[in-house]
Amino acid sequence: MAKTTLVWLQRELRLSHFPALEKAIADSERVAVVYFHDPKQLIGDANSAWLAQSLQTLKQQLRARGGELLIFSGDFADYFAQALQLIEPTQVFYSFQVGQPFSAMQNEALTICQQNKVALQPFFSEFWFDPGVVVNKQKNPYVVFTPFYKAALAQVHTLEPFNDEVTENSADWKKLAWPEFKEQGLSVIPEDLLAIQQQPWAKKILKHWSIGEQGAWQKLRYFIDDHLDDYNEDRDFPAIEATSALSPYLHFGEISSRAIYFELLALSEQQSIHYQPWVRQLLWREFARLLLWFFPYTEQEPFQQKFSTMQWQTDAELIEAWQKGLTGIPIVDAGMRQLWETGYMHNRVRMVVASLLTKDLNQSWLHGLQWFADTLVDADPANNAMGWQWVAGCGVDAAPYYRLFNPLRQSERFDAEGEYIRQWVPELKTLSKKAIHAPWLHQEECKMKGIQLGQDYPLPLVDLSQSRKRHLQRVEQLKA
Repeated sequence: MAKTTLVWLQRELRLSHFPALEKAIADSERVAVVYFHDPKQLIGDANSAWLAQSLQTLKQQLRARGGELLIFSGDFADYFAQALQLIEPTQVFYSFQVGQPFSAMQNEALTICQQNKVALQPFFSEFWFDPGVVVNKQKNPYVVFTPFYKAALAQVHTLEPFNDEVTENSADWKKLAWPEFKEQGLSVIPEDLLAIQQQPWAKKILKHWSIGEQGAWQKLRYFIDDHLDDYNEDRDFPAIEATSALSPYLHFGEISSRAIYFELLALSEQQSIHYQPWVRQLLWREFARLLLWFFPYTEQEPFQQKFSTMQWQTDAELIEAWQKGLTGIPIVDAGMRQLWETGYMHNRVRMVVASLLTKDLNQSWLHGLQWFADTLVDADPANNAMGWQWVAGCGVDAAPYYRLFNPLRQSERFDAEGEYIRQWVPELKTLSKKAIHAPWLHQEECKMKGIQLGQDYPLPLVDLSQSRKRHLQRVEQLKA
């Protein structure tokens, strides 16, 4: 019997810099590249729309090389077991992923492989460092970023680059052909994913992105050529196209974070590039993944257990107004509308909208986490959980619980001309750069410009000075 390896895809939808696939091709006579689609295990709708397009793009890439992408759709445990019976692999390779639903599926896969006496091998290629490598002197995980960052930088010299091509032999791709399963319809994109992709809101989001491995590398090179040198100075200004916007590509594994690092190193040997501030952001992502590895409960519970007694309110009307970008606070509404339109939000604005929800409106960070999971195309479980807990003050390396992001100061500092607000809150575009940040404080100008507050644009949901005082009172009670 031919030695066969099943390469199980989760969120590594690429064909380069992919150790599991490379080893499978080198070691086996046949290789089955398989994606398991379980409708119950999806993160959110925006993720599903991106996933549908990414799978189509990957399938085209494989077919162009003579291979095939096999797709099993239905209950994961049932179809994983069925795949083992049909493909008869000697071993299963996969890239380890943190967070749900991936952790649950990986545990189920382990049980099923043990029952069928099939070897299951995880690869930690989606990390820079295997869990447990970058730890403190007590061998415990870092829970503050700066010491982690310094320790990680001290060890980057130990990293080895992945090969650009998983195989240079065109004949190797024929190992991935599986024409018999193609004829049985096991390479068809699931109908429910295609249905989501065809929704008007999904088409609106996807038109902003070039999805797939090629699109990821194009976006990286554009960022390096046009924005990397100015990244540290411009990255906090949402009206400027200064960030890489690579987070959804990294989330879906259409590009490898480690491959990006070695690309930067190679370029730095040819020309002077200022890449360290951006590498710091890549290591934030690494930090988040390792934290979720060590503390998996933080997807649903606060890292700092004292916050489990926090007296959150649950006000459906406040939450809905926040979701729709109708809070009456322009910088917040601009961010929420950018999210709804594009599936993405500038990182500085993410912190501002999260602070308003959790600290001014006193709604649990879990409501925000769930909304981001539903609407962000880069809704990575680790980044999402760490980000929300950081702003809410209950996570690792958290912003001090007594500190709020004052949305007016943030708006005036990082969108001084009001360009970002004008783009996403067009009903305010005629206001002066002074009034546009807080129209309720400039009602005469609003009237003069024909803007009726409370009708054309809402009044603020809260008095920001009063909501700050109430938040400070709550955290004082928590401390007591």
